Amino acid sequence: MNYPSIRIEGSILSPDILEKLDDANGQRPADFGLETSVKVKDEIARAWADAQDYWRIYQRKLETLKEDSPATTETRNLWIVPLLGLLGYQLEYEAKSIELNNKLYPISHRITNRGNAAIQITGSRELAGLDRKPEKATLKMSAHAMMQEYLNLTEQLYGIVTNGRLLRLLRDSSRLVKLTYLEFDLDRIISDGLFADFAVLYRLLHVTRLPVSHETSAESIIEKYHQDSLDSGARIRDGLSKAVENAIRTFANGFLSHPDNTELLAEIDSGRLQPAEFYSHLLRLIYRLLFLMVIEERNLVYPLSPSVTKLEIYDRYYSLMRLRRLSEKRYLANKRHNDHWLALLATFKLFEDGGPGGKLGIAPLAGDLFRFDAIGPFGRCSLDNETLLQCLRSLSLYENPNNGQVIRVNYAALNVEEFGSVYEGLLEYEPVFIQTDSPRPTGEGLGVRGVEFAFARGDERAATGSHYTPDDLVQPLIKHSLDYLIADKLKEADPEKALLSLRVADISCGSGHILLAAARRIATELAVVRTGEEQPSPIAFRIAIRDVICNCIYGVDLNPLAVELCKVALWLEAHIPGQPLNFLDHHIKCGNAIVGFARREELERGVPDEAFATMPGDDKEIAASFRKRNKEERQIHEKQLMKQTSLAFTPEIERHLSEILKGWRTIAALPERDPAEIEAKKKRYQEFAGGQDAWLLNQVAAIPVAQFYIEKVKENQPKLITDEEYRRYLDGHRTPQGQATAMAWAVANRKRFFHWFLEFPEIIEQGGFDCILGNPPYLGNRKLAGTYGESFVNWVAWYFSGSGVIDLACYFFRRAFNMLKKEGFIGLLSTNTISQGNAREGGLAKILESGGCISFAVPSMKWPGLAAVQVSLVCIKHGKLFGSAFLKDKKVNVINSYLSAEDDFIGDPYPLQANDKMSFIGSVIGGSGFIIENEEADYLKNNIDDRKYLKPYLTGHDLFSRSNYDASRHIIDLGQLSLEQAELHPNLLNIIRERVKPIKDNLKRDSYRLRWWQFAERCEALYNAIENNNRVLATARISKTHAFAFVNKGQVYADALVIFKASDYAFFGVLQSFIHECWAWRYCTTMKTDKNYSPGRVFDTFAFPASCDKLHLVGELLYSHRAKIQNRIDIGLTSIYNLFHNRDLTPAIVAKVSGKPEEAEAGYQGILELRKLHRELDEAVLAAYGWTDLNLGHDFHEVETLPENDRVRYTISPDARKELLKRLLALNHQRAAEEKAKAPVKAEKAGKGKGAKGKKAADSEQLGLGV
Repeated sequence: MNYPSIRIEGSILSPDILEKLDDANGQRPADFGLETSVKVKDEIARAWADAQDYWRIYQRKLETLKEDSPATTETRNLWIVPLLGLLGYQLEYEAKSIELNNKLYPISHRITNRGNAAIQITGSRELAGLDRKPEKATLKMSAHAMMQEYLNLTEQLYGIVTNGRLLRLLRDSSRLVKLTYLEFDLDRIISDGLFADFAVLYRLLHVTRLPVSHETSAESIIEKYHQDSLDSGARIRDGLSKAVENAIRTFANGFLSHPDNTELLAEIDSGRLQPAEFYSHLLRLIYRLLFLMVIEERNLVYPLSPSVTKLEIYDRYYSLMRLRRLSEKRYLANKRHNDHWLALLATFKLFEDGGPGGKLGIAPLAGDLFRFDAIGPFGRCSLDNETLLQCLRSLSLYENPNNGQVIRVNYAALNVEEFGSVYEGLLEYEPVFIQTDSPRPTGEGLGVRGVEFAFARGDERAATGSHYTPDDLVQPLIKHSLDYLIADKLKEADPEKALLSLRVADISCGSGHILLAAARRIATELAVVRTGEEQPSPIAFRIAIRDVICNCIYGVDLNPLAVELCKVALWLEAHIPGQPLNFLDHHIKCGNAIVGFARREELERGVPDEAFATMPGDDKEIAASFRKRNKEERQIHEKQLMKQTSLAFTPEIERHLSEILKGWRTIAALPERDPAEIEAKKKRYQEFAGGQDAWLLNQVAAIPVAQFYIEKVKENQPKLITDEEYRRYLDGHRTPQGQATAMAWAVANRKRFFHWFLEFPEIIEQGGFDCILGNPPYLGNRKLAGTYGESFVNWVAWYFSGSGVIDLACYFFRRAFNMLKKEGFIGLLSTNTISQGNAREGGLAKILESGGCISFAVPSMKWPGLAAVQVSLVCIKHGKLFGSAFLKDKKVNVINSYLSAEDDFIGDPYPLQANDKMSFIGSVIGGSGFIIENEEADYLKNNIDDRKYLKPYLTGHDLFSRSNYDASRHIIDLGQLSLEQAELHPNLLNIIRERVKPIKDNLKRDSYRLRWWQFAERCEALYNAIENNNRVLATARISKTHAFAFVNKGQVYADALVIFKASDYAFFGVLQSFIHECWAWRYCTTMKTDKNYSPGRVFDTFAFPASCDKLHLVGELLYSHRAKIQNRIDIGLTSIYNLFHNRDLTPAIVAKVSGKPEEAEAGYQGILELRKLHRELDEAVLAAYGWTDLNLGHDFHEVETLPENDRVRYTISPDARKELLKRLLALNHQRAAEEKAKAPVKAEKAGKGKGAKGKKAADSEQLGLGV
């Protein structure tokens, strides 16, 4: 930005607007209210001349005033009012303060020709300036803060604040997290004769730029510029990750290809420099560049009021901005010279401890980012000008994909947390070295193959389920967790000390976005407390946030790239010119947050028997032998415990724990005022982390966890440790040594075990964290083993007992709650499955059983980005909740583990014996190669022996999209044939061998791989159960449509279907009713926004009504009528129920969906009749239950469990839904109790009897339905 008097803070405008302003929209004479024949440039020149005259008169008047005069009247009347008059402003003095929310705002002037927009003019000699509270002010805030708060509270979009020397344009921002404004240094513009800057002032702040009224704000020129800047910023943020990727690759290969870098190549050839380490140095280089770009554009290189001479020397000869400007001149890029790289290294040295920066008034940044060896070997390497300038151009300029326009990245306005987009991009790759055929460009290496750096597609992002978290999701979590704690701290006698005592963590911190949001929130209140101002100055805020980050903020992430980027983000946010980067290694750490022990008492759990469960690759006999031995040792230990009166650790272990706590407190108390102190703190921390006490306890803690990961094979037998030996180490009777403890330690380092009581000893010793926020990774239970391994699954299933194998996020919820102080809060995001199925039972339900109370929840909402996922927001207090909870924005008494407010729903439903073996999921075929088209099936059926193995293959799509419910394809089903038997059908077997076997050969499960000619899971129980049926009832397992239909026997049913053994109309009627649909949505899980109809959770727990003749009749009538409509207009179940639920249904809509306009009226009337029959069906089902007192209230209602943009359904009322669910749950509990009271023998006989009959009557009788 080549306008020295203009400063853009935040995202009010993009700097690019300044450089293209002459040609931008809104810059024609008519846009300024001028005649078309008048040139805007001429008007600016006239205003410039007049402004200089006003300035001279004003300055002469100031010379006559007393030294202590603030010059308020003179600044207003002699300078600002006339100056703004040149820009078309009609100002009117505001004699009285404006009252808002019982506060007075002393706004000085109104712009009468722009909707009475506000202007605050203070005196140029007012010592407080614009950013500090004047001593005699009635309002405890600065002029800038007062205007900002006034805008936030009113409908005015823009306001101006000035003291005659500086003039700022502010914009309403009720969700402001940092200062945002456009500033002009009027003093410098006039004194230094900066006509170009004045021209920008005229073009941007002429009165015609501002809104005519608050109703037309969006149409104003300045608002359009603002929105264009936001759109540009969003596009730039989207491209930043790609720019960083390109820069990394270009830097890397530039270093590798330079002929002077023989030492670097030798390090790679010898294997001393691996791709991962090489990559980490590259990232450190990129982070340095990003850091300097941000602080340069934010004017944070120097403290306030730097020497103009030194500032100009830095800008002209050393600044990164200088090199960025050169990068735009492509003719300067050539590969023969490397002087620009040397210049960049010289710039880096200015910020290193002991460097020459002091001569220019630049204090060293030092820290990990600016250590002398931070960029590793690159500090000793050469890099040609072409490569460097190409990288800087990539990071500095962005091409708009829509119009090809080149835009300069505004790093000043880029929120620090938005570097998370970089984090997301980097997670998708793994660094590799590739040997190339081209020879090296060095004398020594002639004929030797070259080396190239590249990115291979990695699985880190998939493995961690990591996504950058939008601020719209973060702020509600903070509001309903951290804000409560802050409010309590402000009530204490010393609120400053109390605020700094807060301990906030993100245990999957990623790039630190959520930690930054928390730090800002605490820092805002801390700055208010310290200054007494309701809107503290930027300096006060920056000092406060540095203190908050140093004292309150903690983070852990499994990915070291994330940890590094998180530190950079925190350093940027806490940077104060003149002060070094603070020490963060003891607060932001790399580790697996859920693999390891949270509290020291957990060490007493010993080595569990589960650690020796047989895993893939284990020797079964060895695993069984160690499991048996371990079990015996634990039994002996448990008997010994019964004789003990105390479970305290031995004095030796207590001494080590005490020393660790003491060391931690010593490190935390060390100052960080200069690089020497930070280096001393780092050294002390490294000594502490590698000291005898920490090393010994980490070794001991690693042993139980490592046993889960060590393969149980012959060569590892000496390396396995059972419970008895472990307890010798734990008791201090033996020091960890030998190959067994070495193996455990190696596994711990490789898998990054994280023992919280050792990593953050003081926090855990004091009870835990006050608040844990985060967006933990989501990964479904079925993917856990494939991503993290069976050993990990076995560990979490044991450690988080009672949860089984559930979504990864649930374990983070459990771990977060375990590390929370009493009365503390967690605020976490998850997929919406957190309140469903096993995830709910093993996560939220366990937390509530342990004393947690949900204070806030959003059960389901769409992720506000590209990720196609529905998420939940959940805040939980560790202790009793005082006051109301909030379900979205609605106050409720209590929120249960289903994330609903029905506090009278007590308990979960139980599986009912009456429903046992009545529903089945279809066959898991394990390879699409089994499926064949009908034409191919017809051909294969020419062989009579093969016909019985060629069957229709019915899928969920067929069932819900075809009007006759027929299968659209066939499948080869060899059933349980052995391979020898299957070879008697070579035509079929050859197809499977060619199309299926190659896929199954890569499967991990032996049974799938070895039985390649058979389905993975045929579900024999299903086909045996329906052997005597003529038809079965089916529904799609995953769909938003609730529909059931009868289909023929003799098919293979896909696992996308749920098949029911009973096949009469009474049974159909109950399941198709809205009564059952309510139950299904309540207890199902979801996939995205679709219902996952799980037989075990939905059907097996559903209490059917007693016999009802009308139920049979109405069920048959509805089924027949629905089938008639479907056949007449040829649509499937999904389409007919979409029409059924369309509140605005017309014959034209029916015609559009069906493609049969001639049948539209009949179809329309038929769907209206279908609604009537559904009402009658529901009434019949209700009567069968004996609940005729309940008014179902059929109509179009919003259903909360559905997506926000698709919630309206023709269904029963919300009140009826709630009452029905309450009664159905009570009936379930009653039936379960009755079944439990029966003798087990009788229950078994009843089950066998029904299965043997194989009659429809038996099925209905089993459910309590008469025939």
